[in-house]
Amino acid sequence: MARRHNLKFFCWLLLILLLGCVSAWITCDIMRLRSLARREKMFSPLVEAAALRHGLDPALVKAVIWRESRWQPLAVGAQGEIGMMQITPGAVADWQQMNCKSLPTRAELFQPEMNIEIGTWYLAQAGKHWQDYRDKEILQLAEYNAGYGRVSKLWKPQQADQEVPLEQISFPGTRDYIMQILSKKADYEQP
Repeated sequence: MARRHNLKFFCWLLLILLLGCVSAWITCDIMRLRSLARREKMFSPLVEAAALRHGLDPALVKAVIWRESRWQPLAVGAQGEIGMMQITPGAVADWQQMNCKSLPTRAELFQPEMNIEIGTWYLAQAGKHWQDYRDKEILQLAEYNAGYGRVSKLWKPQQADQEVPLEQISFPGTRDYIMQILSKKADYEQP
């Protein structure tokens, strides 16, 4: 009898603990989504201004930021990429040279306005490389993720009017990156 009572008590205790864990998980998820929405709303004006300056669709830039950092200004990538747009030292050096600006400090690169400016400029430069191609946006995003050299060597179509099927992008990470950004861009384009 005591054994059955202990088993019943143990089962109830496990159920209560499980419900507590599920509740905590859901609460954390809701808080994370609210925080993401707050950051997105706060930084959207910077994105829209930078996109306008560089001739890009703000929805594309927002989708890149969402994918790269989930709008986290202090994000640091596994390879040392910095900030919301996960800019690399190479991208910063290119921006600095092409715009005759002084090289920003590492701390300045985490500032949303600077990070968005450089990242948006770099994304626009990638777009210029592929402006005459049918699937410009796919090639542009592939370059932002994998670099111009890889894209021109591995995925550049022989003719500008040729389609670039996503299946042709041989790096699964880059292919997923492009698909996620294009999907999120479509979300941002919704009124």
